[in-house]
Amino acid sequence: MKVYLAPVLRPFFRIVLGLIAIPVFRFIMQKIFRVQELDEELEKDLEQWFKASLVLLAATKNMEMAIFGELLNLGNGAEDDFSNPWITGMRIMMAIGVIEMMPDQELFAIIHPGPPALKYDREKGIWNCLREQCRPFLKGVLCQHLNRSSPVFAILSAIFDGTAGWVCFGFAITQYLIIGLVTSRDRALDALSEFDRQVAIRRKELKQEFGLDETPPASHHPDSSSAAELSTGEHD
Repeated sequence: MKVYLAPVLRPFFRIVLGLIAIPVFRFIMQKIFRVQELDEELEKDLEQWFKASLVLLAATKNMEMAIFGELLNLGNGAEDDFSNPWITGMRIMMAIGVIEMMPDQELFAIIHPGPPALKYDREKGIWNCLREQCRPFLKGVLCQHLNRSSPVFAILSAIFDGTAGWVCFGFAITQYLIIGLVTSRDRALDALSEFDRQVAIRRKELKQEFGLDETPPASHHPDSSSAAELSTGEHD
């Protein structure tokens, strides 16, 4: 009977976690950490992150083995059941869904697209160029790492068990928390203007890459149009 209950309890457990996540987060912040007021956007991002982290925790192989293996006492066949490709595939799909739930990923990828191209200026010299461009380049590499590795860690936590699974889970939720906090700070610092600036930079890079030149649109001469209207009126 317990073997048949496990496939039913898995999605039910995840749905319940998703429903109680935000109330639990508010209770923890108000009763344990004594935080009464937060920035509205920051609070929304933290709630979304906490909810996604709980659902990802339920999708990890370690948590499934702990709950549906030991609690339901499935016996020696539990490990084979959790390593089943279909079960693993369902956990990966759940992890992908959690990745979409994490806050501000798209905005973070646009505001922090990656390391800028290194440029050499003969007048400044190589050392001055390296000194000026080193910090933005390293910052871009770090942001690109956060953006690309976080979903990989989330998926790996649904595949690996033991210490490797917990390490991947910890890296995933920590990096997504950093992404959410950094993006909330950027939004507070007028992220719209930064977004426009990054789009302009990307547009310039694409033009240089494909050798495109913007041609100004043909100017509309009001004199010619008015002359055409007058000639039409004369014919009438």
